[in-house]
Amino acid sequence: MEDGGRSTQWRFAAPNPTLAAAGERSIQKALLQVHACLDERGPRPVIPLSHGDPSSAPSFRTAPEAEEALVAAVRSGEYNGYPTPATGLPARRAVAEYLSRDLPYMISHDDIFLTCGGSQAIETVMSVFGQAGVNILLPMPGYPKHEAHAVFHRMEVRHYNLLPERGWEVDLEAVEALADGNTVAIVITNPNNPCGSVYTYEHLAKVSIAFVQSLVTFFLILFVVIEVICLLPC
Repeated sequence: MEDGGRSTQWRFAAPNPTLAAAGERSIQKALLQVHACLDERGPRPVIPLSHGDPSSAPSFRTAPEAEEALVAAVRSGEYNGYPTPATGLPARRAVAEYLSRDLPYMISHDDIFLTCGGSQAIETVMSVFGQAGVNILLPMPGYPKHEAHAVFHRMEVRHYNLLPERGWEVDLEAVEALADGNTVAIVITNPNNPCGSVYTYEHLAKVSIAFVQSLVTFFLILFVVIEVICLLPC
């Protein structure tokens, strides 16, 4: 860079190859590569199976109760500032009460952490676990953002396979072989994205036993869907 006739050198360090590779793994990039190969002038129609946002479909309209609650909150003027632990308390209490309905115990609101979508939740959890020398087990195939944040927070990523011939169940033998004393967590995606499978209670019980035997403390469960109800037009 030139500054008044003087040459100034930027002192940015060389990029971390591992971090750069993790950042390149994204669903959006894969979709762009696929779309670049499409011939839109061809006779065959293109069915966008990669479209994961259902909001464009009329059957997935926001419930009127949710719309009215949002409008009332905006008009009240009570939520115009940045949220604090105190302002989020009613929401965390409501979530804790809802999740405790079918449990023999009550979940504390102090155990509820609200995030702006799953991406922020992944980033937050990975930042808690991240430190040099630890590893995390991720499913293969899996969601690229898990690996990107794990590498960013200095964790070694170890992949365990999902078995297509068994409905994409977890390879329990691989988990037991990969986990060691430095494994801080294992990620389970259920219902599975991108495979679309839903694990049975029996398989989840076997997975939990394998994790306990491997001395892994934390299980991160992604894509848990609770009572998603859609009113379809008749």
